[in-house]
Amino acid sequence: MPHLQRCFIPSCVAMLGIVAGRAAAQDLALREQEAFRAAVARVAPAVVSIETIGGLDQVGEVLVGTGSSCGLVVDPDGFIVSSSFNFAHRPASIIVTLADGTRAAAQLAATDETRKLVLLKVEVGKKLPTVEPVPQAEIRVGMWAVAVGRGFDAAQPNVSVGIVSAVNRIWGKAVQTDAKISPANYGGPLLDVRGRVVGVLVPLSPTEHDDSSGFEWYDSGIGFAVPLEHVLRVLPRLKAGENLKPGVVGVRFQGGNIYADPPRLAHVRANSPAFKAGLRRGDSIVAVDGRRVALQVQVSEQLQRRYAGDTVRLEIARGDEKFERELTLVEKLDPYRRPFLGILPQRTTPAAGEGVEVRHVYADSPAARLKIAPGDRVLAVNGRAVADRDALATAVAEAEPGKSIELEIGRGSERSKFASDPASEPESIPEDLPPARVDPPPAGDRVATNEPVKIKIAEFSNDCTLLIPPNYREHVAHGIVVLLHRDGSGAPPKPLVERWRKACAERSLLLLIPRAAEKDGWSRPDVEFLGRAIDRTAEQYRVDPRRIVAHGVDAGGRFAAAVAGALAERIRALAVVNSPSLPINVENEPATPLAVYVASEANFSGADRLKSAVAELRKRFFSVVQRTMPAGADYPADEAFAELLRWIDSLDRI
Repeated sequence: MPHLQRCFIPSCVAMLGIVAGRAAAQDLALREQEAFRAAVARVAPAVVSIETIGGLDQVGEVLVGTGSSCGLVVDPDGFIVSSSFNFAHRPASIIVTLADGTRAAAQLAATDETRKLVLLKVEVGKKLPTVEPVPQAEIRVGMWAVAVGRGFDAAQPNVSVGIVSAVNRIWGKAVQTDAKISPANYGGPLLDVRGRVVGVLVPLSPTEHDDSSGFEWYDSGIGFAVPLEHVLRVLPRLKAGENLKPGVVGVRFQGGNIYADPPRLAHVRANSPAFKAGLRRGDSIVAVDGRRVALQVQVSEQLQRRYAGDTVRLEIARGDEKFERELTLVEKLDPYRRPFLGILPQRTTPAAGEGVEVRHVYADSPAARLKIAPGDRVLAVNGRAVADRDALATAVAEAEPGKSIELEIGRGSERSKFASDPASEPESIPEDLPPARVDPPPAGDRVATNEPVKIKIAEFSNDCTLLIPPNYREHVAHGIVVLLHRDGSGAPPKPLVERWRKACAERSLLLLIPRAAEKDGWSRPDVEFLGRAIDRTAEQYRVDPRRIVAHGVDAGGRFAAAVAGALAERIRALAVVNSPSLPINVENEPATPLAVYVASEANFSGADRLKSAVAELRKRFFSVVQRTMPAGADYPADEAFAELLRWIDSLDRI
């Protein structure tokens, strides 16, 4: 019996411990629920329902329409902040319903474009309840985060609970949460457990900047909120009707990895804030407003959170010299007009001091008027020696607008200096081009197999084939043609592929043929795949970055335009056939110029839209070649196709 007591008593104690633990857990859960309810109740009077009426049916690739969203009262005099996503379709009317049921028309007072916020104003004849912000210094990873909205039912807030999963996201502009975020609570508050407001919920993206960017992540566990403390800091400017826009400096960095490369300048845009402050190619940024920076991403994080009109102090290193410059960010740069001399360089690597050999001179160009001829060598631009065609292109691109370019030309043993006023890029294509000379093959030069190569990227399901010309040699830099056929659900016709295969052998090109990941056709994830596929090709083969072309037919042309806009760092040319879409939102940049070729059949159904897009690109000094095919034609015939190939062959013109 004593033995039984000894066994029974510990068992009872253990059972009591389990019961007590369960009770404690249930009690904790109840306490958490009560805390969340109290937090929501504290802020609910300041959360409003917003109804928009009329406007566009689609913004980018996102279908929109009339419906409800939400906002947060930030000033008792009737000022309400919300997400600009809710107003991207430019509604004709905005109706706000307060927590007490009062309805009133609202006016759009101002927009914060860099953080995707809008400020609304309502007149209701009474003071409105406001909220308490969480100081940004108190926002910590792991703290409770409660997302609140009134998108479903104006009388009852909708609630989602999670944690703060990161701070200083989207270039330092936002707090990240894993609470479920969707259009139902865009514009609503993200709370802490005490009912204070961490921030205003918005869809954001680190790479995209259009009105719908970040929307695709809704309910994914990746949501963003702009800290309310920041919103209140800029509120006086918004209340005054000032639209806050992203600030631009006007520089590009060397290297392709912003997370690993130092902030050394590859280009400084003429007439930009950086140019006027005296920054030049080769300089390095070592501090921003006294904060030391060693990587490009650190500079971007400091600059991208600022607005046009903000002043920033940069510390610059130039060789052994260090100096400071103060500059004011601007809303946008003047459209870039690419200087054109009329020279097509040879693709050989020049010997030291021999300059860049001229392959072809464009008729009626500045080079032709100076009587520069094929075989001549460009030795220097504006007093700076040019070692290869990349250095020549960079030197000409950096020329100050409105000023002559000084050229030093070598012909045999003779040396001559000229001053030339550059022209605009022509929209003509040379009728005949001499073959491009390339370097002689080194010993052991790799000869590629003629078999198609499958390009697979682990994170993507896309099929993609790379066709390599049978005469490929490793020492020759090849261009890339990305052939985007129709909607991408099927393979291009064999005759079209064979036509391009032959052309690739003649013009030193690689042919990349991707398929859409989904049966429904091309979609946004396919753009990222293509960027990775181009990078993979450049890792395995020698690629000429000045001759990478996105080429599409019909729906493939529309997708090619989207690819050219999204992959501006890689794509140098866009060739579309029977497509009305062009990337009219891209900027013509010195380091990443984009040339455009457009072919459409007579009586093309999208002619009006295409005409408008071409006019917009030309207004911003893009080079656009436009051709008309016979009625009923779905692709350029032999002579027109040969002209298209010459256009691709001349993309490295200067």
